[in-house]
Amino acid sequence: MYNVLEIFTVAFFGHRYLDNPFKAEELLEEQIRKLINEKEYVDFLVGRNGEFDQCVSSTVLRVRKNYRDDTHFEMIY
Repeated sequence: MYNVLEIFTVAFFGHRYLDNPFKAEELLEEQIRKLINEKEYVDFLVGRNGEFDQCVSSTVLRVRKNYRDDTHFEMIY
């Protein structure tokens, strides 16, 4: 029998400026860490048009590096 890899895709897109980027990163880190710990394979899709997208990108990369480095990260332009 073949094992089927269950891919869980998460999309973060936004162009807003953040009033409190540190609080946003804290909340994002909590959710991203939860996803990569619970899911077999996580595919993150992140835009690149504003402060929110930059915040998400840096948070995903940091969490991925520190907690689980086999996740996939895709920059969408």
